[in-house]
Amino acid sequence: MFFPIRILPLMIGLIVPAVSVQPASASNEDPNTVSLFRVKQGDVLLLPLHVDNGATGAEGHLLGRTFPFFKAAGPGQFTGLIGIDLADPPSKQELVVDVSNGSGSAAQQLFTIQILPAHFQIQKLTVPKNYVDLDDETLKRVEEEQEQILKSLNTVTNKRLWTGPFIMPVEGKLTGSFGRKRIINGEPRSPHSGEDITAPRGTEVHATNGGVVALVGEYFFSGKSVILDHGLGFYSMYFHLDEVDVVKGEKIQKGAVVGRVGSTGRATGPHLHWGTRINGARVNPLSMLNIK
Repeated sequence: MFFPIRILPLMIGLIVPAVSVQPASASNEDPNTVSLFRVKQGDVLLLPLHVDNGATGAEGHLLGRTFPFFKAAGPGQFTGLIGIDLADPPSKQELVVDVSNGSGSAAQQLFTIQILPAHFQIQKLTVPKNYVDLDDETLKRVEEEQEQILKSLNTVTNKRLWTGPFIMPVEGKLTGSFGRKRIINGEPRSPHSGEDITAPRGTEVHATNGGVVALVGEYFFSGKSVILDHGLGFYSMYFHLDEVDVVKGEKIQKGAVVGRVGSTGRATGPHLHWGTRINGARVNPLSMLNIK
């Protein structure tokens, strides 16, 4: 656990971890759209798409984010993994799905996404001022690290790399910290964007599904870190590791050991910070356990 500073909102969203994981529900209440889906802040929507058999691809657009769809088992069927960011405002939003075919023509399907409020924990802390205020040298380091991490997360591999259900990365105690809102020394901070799992130092940390190692590094806030690319803009993150057992570019299978639990970086004790991002949306990693 660490306490990021206000002036780095992007980095805070990356490395800082109320869990309510419920599947989205659909209805046809809105006559102007194909259907209406309800999903909570920070959750994931697995959206089925039925198109002509000649369709070659599809991608959705929601709140400035782009979500590629992947081919499902049946003919004319695609599926989109739509992430709702933990800070997306409760509201009704339009999801526009562009469908393309081999002839170069395109069609659109429209969906309404009703974003429901999630009730996240609130934590008030009082800590020494120097624990949250960084000197110029450290601040420069953090900014450079932020740029490096964001660059890796902004790359979209155009194919699905995961297979079957997702698994927990480590055996330990869930803290329910996703989305937790922190007030430090009376000042609101950005919400915690991952789930902290406490476990003894040295406990094996496993890949939640198959993918490619997108980033390995040691950073001021997150310590020894691994980021896995699961394809189509979906990433999982493993922070505060004591040891790292993979290298950048390595292709790994679900369940492979990526490292060991530690307390490197800004952490008060051994635990894994497990985060997930879907095309820029910070989502509850536990919601991925419902995805196949």
